[in-house]
Amino acid sequence: MAEIYFRTENIRPEELPNLIVKSQLENEIIESLKSNSNLILEGSRGTGKSFLMKYACYQLEQNFVLDRILPVYVTFMASTLIHTTDTFQFRNWMVARSLRELIKSSLKKGLVFSKYASTLLNTETTPETNSLDTIIKAYEDSYKNPGVSIDATSLPELNDIIDALNSLCEENQIKGIYFFFDEAAHIFRPEQQRQFFTLFRDFRSPYVSSKAAVYPGVTHYGDTFEAIHDSVYKKLDRNIQDSVYLNFMNSMVEKQADKSKILIINQNKELYNTVIFCSNGNPRILLKTTERLQKINTSEIDSLIRSFYRNEIWAEHTLLGDKFKGHKLLVDWGRKFLEDIVIPSLIKKNFNEDGTIKVETSIYFWIHKDSPIQVSEALRLLTYTGIIKKMEDGVKGTRSLIGTRYEVNYGVFLSQVNNPTRNSRELIGKLQINNFSEYGQNHSAYKDLTDKNIVLEDDETLVASINNILDKPISTLDLSNWQKKKLINQAGLSTIKELINTTEQTLINKLEQVGVVRSRQMKNAAYAELLEYISG
Repeated sequence: MAEIYFRTENIRPEELPNLIVKSQLENEIIESLKSNSNLILEGSRGTGKSFLMKYACYQLEQNFVLDRILPVYVTFMASTLIHTTDTFQFRNWMVARSLRELIKSSLKKGLVFSKYASTLLNTETTPETNSLDTIIKAYEDSYKNPGVSIDATSLPELNDIIDALNSLCEENQIKGIYFFFDEAAHIFRPEQQRQFFTLFRDFRSPYVSSKAAVYPGVTHYGDTFEAIHDSVYKKLDRNIQDSVYLNFMNSMVEKQADKSKILIINQNKELYNTVIFCSNGNPRILLKTTERLQKINTSEIDSLIRSFYRNEIWAEHTLLGDKFKGHKLLVDWGRKFLEDIVIPSLIKKNFNEDGTIKVETSIYFWIHKDSPIQVSEALRLLTYTGIIKKMEDGVKGTRSLIGTRYEVNYGVFLSQVNNPTRNSRELIGKLQINNFSEYGQNHSAYKDLTDKNIVLEDDETLVASINNILDKPISTLDLSNWQKKKLINQAGLSTIKELINTTEQTLINKLEQVGVVRSRQMKNAAYAELLEYISG
């Protein structure tokens, strides 16, 4: 039986070329990732940001001898755990992480640090990572003792780092060092994000550039950074109406599903297309829903759509309010607004009274630009979890009023429709982007939100929330059954916190059939799932 990879962290670098599927969008993003420009890559969870970043890194690695571009891949998954008295805690941790990965990547390629570069970086002539490891571990362990003070004075200043990297390139005939920051802005801590983007903007030279993957809806760039002006800005966003969409997404499944499932899919292509449309261009969702299909027929697919898009996706969104109490009112209102007002309105817009589909259909709605700020915040959270997609600002509505157009996730919308599979293809074929439901600046639905006092997460509440999550069992993580059984039965781990505190070497020693590569994959996959669990 074929192993389906839901997460990039589980894929070995050499397997990436066999799994990648590229359209013009992916090719453009990959070329931008391999360019010397700073790049912001925005996309919802599961759309493939990490995959494309790692693939670009892999290509640069393979062509290093000829192109002389050094890729440095840095993941910020553990930043959620940082809770110190240091105002610049995230910046210092990020610098330490970046330098450690730089040194590892450089040594792997046999690059030599001059005495000048080593002095600037505050390392020995032969760079060691021990001092950096100490700083990194102290920050990542700070959740155990919030408010702890950490000595980060040994970290070099940004100007010295840039000078050292320029020297490293000149001494080793390197054309460029490209930093790939994955999970760069992922949790509800705007201050961390602002620190990151300030450094991101300044962390460049003729030799140095940075690429960052971010989520829509919850990324705070701060006052000193503008994604479009201070970097190349790319959105990983696939349109279900594109002519190449079905073939592109189907190719992803064919790369991973076993032959028997592919045979069944090809025999029921029209029915299976509904599953592809419902995934809304999200490979992880498509692979997960495909794996659940035991057979392909109308009743099976209708049942899948209702269970996954009516229940599970909404349950994930609602969980944001349970994890982070400051967001609960926004989360709950957003769900009520979509389920009770927006989607019923769209169903009326799409169907005649006799159940037939109208000439023009819609999954779009419009919000007046002067609507209460709480409404915008609630919609941002819906964007983050992928339930809606922000399309564009400055759209004219009735009476030439200006607002923002949003798109409802097609699977979420279809789950509320009678006979989803039967109606899907006709609905898709008649979608008109200018046919949207409108909600003015004083719509009655806003009253439930604007009458309440909303206080978003403070640091103390956030620490309590994260500690509560860390005490949950490993079974709550979206890991494979094989991984869970290994961690629970063989490694003797029961909680997420215990997994975080377990080293890769311990996993190697305790788990059968797990060596250096698998322990790293398992640890990375677990960290990634923990991150998404914590951040929603």
